[in-house]
Amino acid sequence: MDLDNYRNFLAVVENGSITGASEFVHIAQPALSKQLKMLENFMGAKLILTERGSRRIVLTEAGRILYQKAKYICSLEDLAKEEILETRKGAAGILRFSVSNSRSAPLIHRILKKFSALYPDVSFEIHETGFYEQSQQLLNGITEIGVLSTPVQSEDDFEELFRRYEYLAVIFNKNSKWLKHPERKGMQLADLHKIPLCISTGCHEILKQSCNDVGFVPFILSINTSRYTTLQWAMADAGVAIAPIEAGENLGEEFRVKKLLDVQADLYKSVVKVRNRPLSPLAFKFLQFYQENSDSQCLCDMRKLEQESKI
Repeated sequence: MDLDNYRNFLAVVENGSITGASEFVHIAQPALSKQLKMLENFMGAKLILTERGSRRIVLTEAGRILYQKAKYICSLEDLAKEEILETRKGAAGILRFSVSNSRSAPLIHRILKKFSALYPDVSFEIHETGFYEQSQQLLNGITEIGVLSTPVQSEDDFEELFRRYEYLAVIFNKNSKWLKHPERKGMQLADLHKIPLCISTGCHEILKQSCNDVGFVPFILSINTSRYTTLQWAMADAGVAIAPIEAGENLGEEFRVKKLLDVQADLYKSVVKVRNRPLSPLAFKFLQFYQENSDSQCLCDMRKLEQESKI
């Protein structure tokens, strides 16, 4: 039976007459009467009686039973619609990110690929740039979520939501002439003696300080503004790259990655938003997904974030 028949039956009962229900549901009275007759035939029982000398209706015992059940059936449909709408709330639109240079690949492979499969109506804008440009994009509302490879420099402007730790690694071409012990997982700074090193700008000071601590003078071939360019030197086997790596990150079959064991540095990637600025429903849904599907350290109160964003 079509649910509209149940809804129209409820309208007849709650309006007290077929005439009143007809006006309420915008169906002609003869058509509504015919629909009611079809419902009685379907149920095999008289559902309503009309009082003598009045247009008011009276429910039969069968009618009272159907009224209760129809209320329940229609409420289930309404609840299902509400829940389905809720699951899709904020699940369509454009997510805009400011991401540190060359750091989009892990985000895409670990998180965005799964999120996109779950919410196919969402599209993405990813702006890869340095910290200053990232901060300006976020503050100006061009993007909503930032993925930074440097510590938050202005806590008054930005709130750090998640933190994912990294380590400094030596990255070789798989056939590199400098790769002496491919089976080893780590190596010391001293093992890099006379090897041309290519390093991203953000790690240069860390490497320099670590080398000073152990009395090692590195041969720096190239300092680059992005990790991508640093890796190109290793891919060409013109040098060996030194760059931050996430635990479990896969750079591809062409590289061999070894952790620098004697470098003590607090390296991490941060997910941030502008402080005291409410999130869009879509951005909040993404952060919920990120929390559930990433092993990053959560630094925020998601319930408070939800309240602040008035989701």
